[in-house]
Amino acid sequence: MIRQRFYALILPLFLLLGSVNLAQAAPMAPDLLIKNTTEEMLAALKEHSKELKQDPAVVYGLVSDIVLPNFDFIRMSRSVLARNWKKATRKQKLGFVRAFRTLMVRTYAVALLEYTSQEIHVLPAKLKAGDKYATVRMEVLQPGKQPVIINYRLHLKKKGWKVYDVTVDGISLITNYRTSFAAEVKQQGLDALIARLQKHNEKAKG
Repeated sequence: MIRQRFYALILPLFLLLGSVNLAQAAPMAPDLLIKNTTEEMLAALKEHSKELKQDPAVVYGLVSDIVLPNFDFIRMSRSVLARNWKKATRKQKLGFVRAFRTLMVRTYAVALLEYTSQEIHVLPAKLKAGDKYATVRMEVLQPGKQPVIINYRLHLKKKGWKVYDVTVDGISLITNYRTSFAAEVKQQGLDALIARLQKHNEKAKG
């Protein structure tokens, strides 16, 4: 299925995005941030390798601490729900953002455990002075196969660059979820979608 393929291809995203040092006077360039923090995630996986073998759930904490601070989940949630976001209550918005964030942790944490040290190239981002939006292109090399092309879409906020969408071989994370969730909300309602995501996340804990 396209969603399964998407999950498999997007794995390197979580090897490349780490936390921003807020003490810096100016935000790190988006491409440099991605390149530099690759080592942080890989080092964490290596450092906790024994723990991960005994308890794979340890990776959830690594993803939450190192990776997710670089995502703008409010913007992502708003884009995923589209018109349904405008009609949602404050309680529904908060519930969806939390459930969607946890879904991302569970999904990509599992994918990280299958990382096999593919060679990764991050290309320089083309930015002009004052730009607040950027696209960073990455190539994941696979022996005997075409490289996987991943584009990260980021915007600049007060606390640094934040990811708000990712495309893998032309497939957008936001568009992928927007399509599937829109159909579910239309048939069963937003509360039902949130409840299903929460149930799925709880099940994944076990």
